[in-house]
Amino acid sequence: MARLRDLSAPAALVLLNAWIVGRLFHTEYTVEMGSIEAAYISLARYILGHFPQSTFFTATWFPLWYGGIPYPDSYPPLMHALDAAVAYFCRISPALAYHAVCAAVYVLTPVALYWLARGLGAGIAGAFTGGLLYSLISPSCFLIADIRADQGWFGPRRIENLAHFGDGPLQLSFLFLLVAVGLLHLALKRRRPVYFFASGLAIACVALTNWIGAVALALMLAAYLLSGLGGRGLSRWWMTAAAAIFAYALAMPWIAPSVVSTIRANASRIVEYQFSNEARWVVVLAAVCISILAWLLARAQLHPRLRFAMLFAVVGSLVPLMFHWWHIEPLPQSTRYHVELDLALCLAAALAIPAKMHERHARILIACLIVFAVPTAIHVRRVGRNWTKPLDIHSTVQYEISTWLEKNMPGRRVFAPGTIGFWMDAFSDTPVLTGGFDNGIRNLFVPAVVYQVYAGKDRDLALAWLKAFGADAVIATEKGSREYFENYRFRDKFQGLPELWRDGGDVIYEVRRGTMSLAHVMRESDFVQRPPLGYEATRIEPYLRALEDPSYPPADFRWTKPGAAVITADLGLEHLISVQVTWDEGWRARVHNEPRPIWGDKLGQIAIAPHCSGPCTIDLTYDGTAYDHAADVVSPLALAAGALWVIAESLRRRIREAARRLR
Repeated sequence: MARLRDLSAPAALVLLNAWIVGRLFHTEYTVEMGSIEAAYISLARYILGHFPQSTFFTATWFPLWYGGIPYPDSYPPLMHALDAAVAYFCRISPALAYHAVCAAVYVLTPVALYWLARGLGAGIAGAFTGGLLYSLISPSCFLIADIRADQGWFGPRRIENLAHFGDGPLQLSFLFLLVAVGLLHLALKRRRPVYFFASGLAIACVALTNWIGAVALALMLAAYLLSGLGGRGLSRWWMTAAAAIFAYALAMPWIAPSVVSTIRANASRIVEYQFSNEARWVVVLAAVCISILAWLLARAQLHPRLRFAMLFAVVGSLVPLMFHWWHIEPLPQSTRYHVELDLALCLAAALAIPAKMHERHARILIACLIVFAVPTAIHVRRVGRNWTKPLDIHSTVQYEISTWLEKNMPGRRVFAPGTIGFWMDAFSDTPVLTGGFDNGIRNLFVPAVVYQVYAGKDRDLALAWLKAFGADAVIATEKGSREYFENYRFRDKFQGLPELWRDGGDVIYEVRRGTMSLAHVMRESDFVQRPPLGYEATRIEPYLRALEDPSYPPADFRWTKPGAAVITADLGLEHLISVQVTWDEGWRARVHNEPRPIWGDKLGQIAIAPHCSGPCTIDLTYDGTAYDHAADVVSPLALAAGALWVIAESLRRRIREAARRLR
């Protein structure tokens, strides 16, 4: 009977959440075209179309966004890799696979919370209460006025984040987070290799899914260790550190220091984030106070489970409350951490309820939960269905423009604003100078181009920058546009350019360059000599003249696969090649299999000295840095070593048991 009760609680959570989000399992596209889910669907479609050349290894290049970026910079890969796998094996579209995965994550996360709470010592009633609260409410609505103003006191924030804002990877990272802590707790209790191996895998999965989820995991582990769970002494600290190191070894190819540095550099630009001295001192003070709180809770001899509940509630709430209550931003995008607050408080509620309750009290609690849950669940489902309404994608401007470009301008780079840029590569392989993950921009001049196109009044200046970065078209959203966002400050500034396509206020204008290639022959004096200023074009004028100089021989540029291209031209010894692709240290240039000098120019693009006289073929390849090559060796070795450890321990245990029986 006890076993049946323990299974009925998570089963009820599964049925409740499936009833709330069920439509998403079979909905390919929703009305939420402004959602950032477009980027994840695009990446899943890209994996399906280019596997295995441009996935799962660091020495790969993603040519479709921002003039090109290393593949690990496009986004932590696990969510869209999972979507692509589901799409491939189930023979469905990447969009339907994404929504089905998101719906499954929505259903399973409260169950994972229940499982973790039970593993940490909570009773069935307490664990079920925590899972039910997480299914139906967002405590952040009660604590933060800005969030409450969006959907009210009982706003269904979790489904809003998933279906309206498109935060599927963050939701998936929370599922892995709960599993990771639960497995680590088992590992520290039972000291068996299989649990350490599984916990390391789960920790790596969190980091490979979402950066905010990785920060939440770090805070949760800190609360766990400070609470005294997992045993006494320092062994749990170094064992946790060992599991984290193993996890990093597994995830190493996709979490290189260069990736972290890129995201950190872009954070201050995207959200205007600055880690002020005030924030620094507040963080230090918070860390001291949390340490004192942990010491006081230990002195009070509270059960470690309750200490963890209190510590994680505090740690998980600090970032969003500091931002919304005191206007102090300890981390970039601090407002997004309210989802961690919701998780922390619901888990704390599960752990705070006594593990052993009188049967009468348990029945009263369950009755109260049912009275609360029925109207709340109806409300959450009704609001959630507004965000999961199906949409005929063929009727959208995003689909129409993407498929037109794929047919009429295949492989040509364009400037695509807003959601048109987000959705562009969900339907085609059209390179865009914008993209779906601004945190991954490597070429810091790209934001200057975007700013000039969006906000600048001078059309000629915007065109100069577009030509310098190899764009052959710009998509304008004029009056009557169907685009979700209003990106352009001067919406009519491109009128007068040759129109390639128009539907009402949505227009594709041609950007006429000297040649449509991404490779150009020029001399050293034609390159930009000093880093240009984003608000004027004086320093790039010689470069622009060289791009359109008919006296230079044409250079043909052709991608052979992502991260590999062939350039052909009839050259003189004095000629250099400018390639309008983002420079990175992983690029190599060869002529007749002999290396040639290659470097980044003052525009952050590739420059090559081919040293050719006459017809010349240059092989341009991206094979990564020394770190990338090391990571591609360390990661599979760590996985193999962990698996061998588990197998060896299992064999050793079986041999022991067999020997014991023979005695």
